[in-house]
Amino acid sequence: MFTTHRALALYVSLSALLSGQGAGYVQLRDWTPPAATTAPVIPCNKLLSLTSLDLSVITAEPIPATKEAPAHCRVFLMAQPELHMEVRLPANWNGRFYMFGNGGWAGEAFDTPRRVANHARALRAGFATASTDTGHSAAQEPGASFALTRQKLLDFGFRSLHVTAQTAKMLVHTYYGAAPSRSYYDGCSQGGRQGLTLAQRFPDDFDGIVAGAPALYNSRNMVTRAYWMKGQDANPLPPAKLPLLAETVYAKCDAADGLKDGLITDPLRCNFQAARDLPRCPAAQDGPTCFTAPEIASIERIHTDVTRQGKRFFPGWPVGAEVVVPGGNSGWLGQVIRGTDGRSVWANYAQEFFRYMAAPGSDAAQAIRTFDINKDIPRLEYLHQTIDASDPDLTAFRQRGGKLLIYFGWADPQLNPRVAVEYYEQVTAQMGASTPEFARLFMVPGMFHCGGGVGANTFDAVTPLIQWVEAGVAPQSIPASQVSGGKTVRTRPLCPHPQVAKYKGAGNVDDAANFLCAAP
Repeated sequence: MFTTHRALALYVSLSALLSGQGAGYVQLRDWTPPAATTAPVIPCNKLLSLTSLDLSVITAEPIPATKEAPAHCRVFLMAQPELHMEVRLPANWNGRFYMFGNGGWAGEAFDTPRRVANHARALRAGFATASTDTGHSAAQEPGASFALTRQKLLDFGFRSLHVTAQTAKMLVHTYYGAAPSRSYYDGCSQGGRQGLTLAQRFPDDFDGIVAGAPALYNSRNMVTRAYWMKGQDANPLPPAKLPLLAETVYAKCDAADGLKDGLITDPLRCNFQAARDLPRCPAAQDGPTCFTAPEIASIERIHTDVTRQGKRFFPGWPVGAEVVVPGGNSGWLGQVIRGTDGRSVWANYAQEFFRYMAAPGSDAAQAIRTFDINKDIPRLEYLHQTIDASDPDLTAFRQRGGKLLIYFGWADPQLNPRVAVEYYEQVTAQMGASTPEFARLFMVPGMFHCGGGVGANTFDAVTPLIQWVEAGVAPQSIPASQVSGGKTVRTRPLCPHPQVAKYKGAGNVDDAANFLCAAP
């Protein structure tokens, strides 16, 4: 079992890994903001008087301009019982509000480089900004240990999001004498799940929502991780064989879209079967150029839909994340399979989930070893209602004029990309053929979790959302690039599902100008 120290270390390392990747790193890059001319009507420190029975305004101090951010008022608050929030209010305001989400189990410190950069980026564009720790501190309650306190679990699941949005807007109105003209939310991973939670539970809070790689089915994802890790522990796949696995997968699937370019445009259109396509070792033998029967069984377990009590429970993982990045490791290493240190992200999350949420107080490692997916799982339905965001009925969000932009990497090794596709199709079935008028999904070939990978993983998702909300221009595509060593080596359009980027048949395959969005 992970010790508290090791769990916290893994959490910190994952936060660092995501801090410079994907859309989150360049949001608002492509937006030319209007002049920010609205000034405060009261001094910053007057916001201290907003303390009430339920709200404590801890500090409200003016921050002078730096090369990273303009002059602004920085406010720290706490709502009962331990929900901390940070709100920053620029001296020159553009009339808009921007809130960003969390990652992992949340509880991040407010002074982490990623959070400071997010605030600064939006402040430079004139936004009032807000963030929250969702009601707990990861340093004091690492992993999912906060969930032993019922209110903290509820805060993590949904309450903190609404309270933070409403509190920040109250500060904005008090400070500038006017409410925001538009409000935007942006998050990836757990933050993506938070974005869908806001659209489903609190449809009036935001005009536009970016939900990147949303962990929208937290509960089933965690349960299935335990199922898959049990299979991995019974039939381990050696890390040394991951390059061979990736090579075989890409040899089978890369050209399935008509273009051999090192990317799998849509993994669901490649009929890869481990038992048929992988080189099999002779009976009772092993070697670096083949896979044993137990290893193949382990891989098939991951790619196959999971059933529980006779019903489909969770989709099997699509191919693509096995790929080895230049100068690095396979996307599966340390995520899907245990690394050389015996650790994996899947196992850690599954253990935290069972230890603190599904079966509080249990021996999580033992729970996974003895796990039977067909047996009753304590609190599963309660957790589904609390930490999932899978309701396809977005009627209220649509009626208030809200716009939703979802993106997901097809090579994500941490959250299953098929869940996003299936959720969007459920929304379309619920809301009708006109769903793209208010909600669009953009799948990113070759991208890992919230960024990274081998695809065009750098893009600004917030700017097209703003244009959609304020000018009524729905994004027909999103320009994306792949950056290596500080240089752009490939550009591609990201296309609204179910469209994909199709090569026109001539020109540089690394130039987006030679692609168009079309039906597969």
